[in-house]
Amino acid sequence: MSLALVFAAFWGLLAFTWVTRRQALLARGRDEWVVDLSGLLVQGAAVPLGQWVFSTWVWPALVPGWHAAWDAPAPVAFLLDFVLVDYLYYWNHRLLHVKALWRFHEVHHTATAMDVLVTSRNTLFTPLLIVYFWAGGLLGFVLADPAPFALAAALTAALDLWRHSTFAPPIGSGAHRALATVLITPHEHAWHHSRSAVEVNFGANLSLWDRLHGSYAKADAAPEALGVERQGALWRPFLFPGPTR
Repeated sequence: MSLALVFAAFWGLLAFTWVTRRQALLARGRDEWVVDLSGLLVQGAAVPLGQWVFSTWVWPALVPGWHAAWDAPAPVAFLLDFVLVDYLYYWNHRLLHVKALWRFHEVHHTATAMDVLVTSRNTLFTPLLIVYFWAGGLLGFVLADPAPFALAAALTAALDLWRHSTFAPPIGSGAHRALATVLITPHEHAWHHSRSAVEVNFGANLSLWDRLHGSYAKADAAPEALGVERQGALWRPFLFPGPTR
């Protein structure tokens, strides 16, 4: 069920993009396709494989007594990912915007248009700096029944795909306002990718963290321009992230 949710979200949003923004999709440069599809392979295959390796060999070797040691109720296991890991990711994301770590995140902000493929645009090494990689594998190892946690992780991944798409109710509509009360919608996340205000709306699932820490920017309109300016081929920072600011 968890994998089905992520696959359904990805292919559904990709189909929506093809129907509504086909020309923009076809106008993408070759380097964008190479980097985004490579990133998709990393996030969709290499990251789960890495988590499996850690759960099968690394964690049992380091902390054998932790395996299935926590018989958490299903709601608690679900909220561990959807709320607690989400909060950890909020700060994780903010750290990626500091000068020392920006090189590993800047490539994600080079997209000049939002679509579901942008979700996976990162350097080859960025997934190792994201809390999801470590928390997902370790908590899945510790929980006696990891299924509710895995469901929340899948929902988080689906929301990540949605957040980078343009599939959203009109800005300022009742549906948008209702969703934005709880979630970071595509409209709010577009402001995080805007050329003028990238230091806002760091949250993944919940908008609460940005509201709580003063980084929330309400989406009353669409940003005029998206994406930080870049020079050179996109694959270079994907493979060799270097200092940029």
